[in-house]
Amino acid sequence: MKKTVVASLIVIVSLAFAVVCAGCTSSTTPSPSPGSTTAVAGNGTALGNATVIDVMQGQNFTMQLQSNPSTGYHWEPTYDNSTITLVNRAFITGSTPAPGAPGADVFTFQGTKTGSSFITFNYISPANETTNSVNYTITCTTHKISTGNAVLVSKAQNFTIQQLSNPSTGYRWVLEYTNATLRLVNETFASNVSASNASVVGAGGTELYTFRATETGTGSIVLSDVSPANQTVNTVPYSVLITS
Repeated sequence: MKKTVVASLIVIVSLAFAVVCAGCTSSTTPSPSPGSTTAVAGNGTALGNATVIDVMQGQNFTMQLQSNPSTGYHWEPTYDNSTITLVNRAFITGSTPAPGAPGADVFTFQGTKTGSSFITFNYISPANETTNSVNYTITCTTHKISTGNAVLVSKAQNFTIQQLSNPSTGYRWVLEYTNATLRLVNETFASNVSASNASVVGAGGTELYTFRATETGTGSIVLSDVSPANQTVNTVPYSVLITS
């Protein structure tokens, strides 16, 4: 069963840069040691203990993993840099940016060569020991497809996805998600305009959607870019893996 929620948007801008844009907020509440990943969600199919994500050559995609640097734990990716390029990594704090607050590590990659390759995220302890690993198989193709993006979160935890938006254009985001494992907690628009310049007309911003993972397993989220003529011009999918 799907639920549909409508929000505003600008003509589609790369999701990867929306996720890590400056001034955006996020609300991810992680545990320091998520469980193993053996299932698949979203665009791909299961391949051993890896989640398969389909991407287009030259297109950015993101991996968002719950994290809390104050614990001393952190995620480190290993990958073949002849086929995948790390574009950016950032930590997004929770909705209450207090010292020690949890959040999410967001890694932005680009597929530079067609074919299949692997990304392994190791969760490293303060003693420099690997306490957990999360595996992804990246299938890069020249065919036009929606960007594959992944979120790893624990059951009963919140996470936020973000997308650049501009309500003045008449475009809007239409949101669909798996309500058997996900619940939409909040949606809000964060304007790029400061309070002192609130009179600026036509300014863009960021749509933020906060979800709660309600059950272990997999889920999917799809953001559709809908024009003023009510036509879908692009889609941005997420694969969500929920651990215990």
